[in-house]
Amino acid sequence: MKCIGMSKIGLVRKRNEDRFCIEGPFCIVTDGMGGYKGGEIASTLAIDSIAEALRKLETPSEEALQHAVSEANRMVYERVFTEPELKGMGTTAVVAYEQCHTLYWANVGDSRLYLFDDDGLVQISTDHSMVQSLYEAGTLSSDEMLTHPQRNILTRAVGVGANVEVDCGHLSVESGNRILLCSDGLTGYIPQDTIEAMFNEQSDDERLLEDLMALVYDAGAKDNVTIVVGTIE
Repeated sequence: MKCIGMSKIGLVRKRNEDRFCIEGPFCIVTDGMGGYKGGEIASTLAIDSIAEALRKLETPSEEALQHAVSEANRMVYERVFTEPELKGMGTTAVVAYEQCHTLYWANVGDSRLYLFDDDGLVQISTDHSMVQSLYEAGTLSSDEMLTHPQRNILTRAVGVGANVEVDCGHLSVESGNRILLCSDGLTGYIPQDTIEAMFNEQSDDERLLEDLMALVYDAGAKDNVTIVVGTIE
């Protein structure tokens, strides 16, 4: 799996609380929250912890990724006990690890993983957010999710409690399949069908990354945005 990523602060925020890591067979995106410095500390702690755990893996599995994210949760949560002013900080986390044409994944929060193949762009992860809960309850449409005033409220995040439930899974992938990991700075403002159209139009991952980032800025870049795209080799 060959991946490329980019993270930008946007046009409104004063600091970038997003982080990403691409290393060999895995990639990670985190998006921090929690006031002054808290968000960037949480996202950095989490991504460093997850990456360290994945580097040690000989055989990936759902359980291994789930454990890595759970350990990151513990580290972020315990940091608050040494620095009480950071209380309430947390972060999203989405992880993908490919080996032998199997893609293992895990996520907490609303940073997303997508697969692009012959069936188009398919969201693999599920958001842990207020608007996702409303959508699943049938009280909100997919279009309304992009403009709802509570769209930034998470129902699950890394580091806000002693324990966290981590979604995980795996799926078969083929050479030429492409993946997208991103923070909600992309998906919170750009509809999925628009993103899918850009995947169809642009086969070069580097140019696709630049085009997606330009799309966000054309839309006002109201949030930090982190995008990782890659192709299964």
